[in-house]
Amino acid sequence: MRNKEDVAKKQAVFISHQMTDASNFINFIDKTELQTILLSGSIARGDFYPGKFGGMIDLIVMKNNGSTLTPESLFGKDEEPDIPYHCITVNKTHFQILFIDFIDYKAFQSFDEPRKFAFLESKILWDRDNKYNNELQIIEKYARIDQNKQLASCLGYINYLLSDYKKDRWYRREAFTQMHENLNTSIRLMIQCLYYINNSYSPAEDRRLYYSYTLKKLPQNYEVNINELFKQDILSEADYSRREKMFNSIFMEFVNHNRPTTAST
Repeated sequence: MRNKEDVAKKQAVFISHQMTDASNFINFIDKTELQTILLSGSIARGDFYPGKFGGMIDLIVMKNNGSTLTPESLFGKDEEPDIPYHCITVNKTHFQILFIDFIDYKAFQSFDEPRKFAFLESKILWDRDNKYNNELQIIEKYARIDQNKQLASCLGYINYLLSDYKKDRWYRREAFTQMHENLNTSIRLMIQCLYYINNSYSPAEDRRLYYSYTLKKLPQNYEVNINELFKQDILSEADYSRREKMFNSIFMEFVNHNRPTTAST
């Protein structure tokens, strides 16, 4: 499997050109009513890897507070109205733009988790008077506390799903399919926990596992063991026991050992 780091190496030159295109683009536009422009998505991560359907450079453009500016008046017609971004093509380079009011600490708190992740992985391309950069320092302090709360919530639900009470309910019914499914849910929650102990929000579910492979703090032999953990004979009691033992001894032991203490939050 080509993980994020492998792709970043393979695509480094191409991504560098795309970043130059992004910089040239923001130098060209009228920024009179703008406050901040961020480079987001796979270009900012360094793993942009477009295929046969192409790809777009992700930008987050924040306008001044009180501005009535619209993306149409600034960038022209939206070329892909079915996509929830403003999409344009400039010199054969495709952009998708999230055009929003300025995001401060309070606005950030209202975001769902994937959007929080997207904002904190973004890079500042332009920021009038360092306003967003200053706000970002407050946002990052909030994020550490918020991530620890999310960690506690995930661990609490894992303990609930895999409690002796819950397992006894399904054992008595010989409902091993449900037990495997509860364990699968717990595995997905555990992967979220790995992001939190790496001081990060977790991305959207459709990419969460993939990006987890390159987190800095991970259980030993993570890729091999997580692949083994996901294997299942959904009707088998013995295979459930195997998977649960592996989940607890390798993964949950690591998460609990690396969980931030109250004093460090």
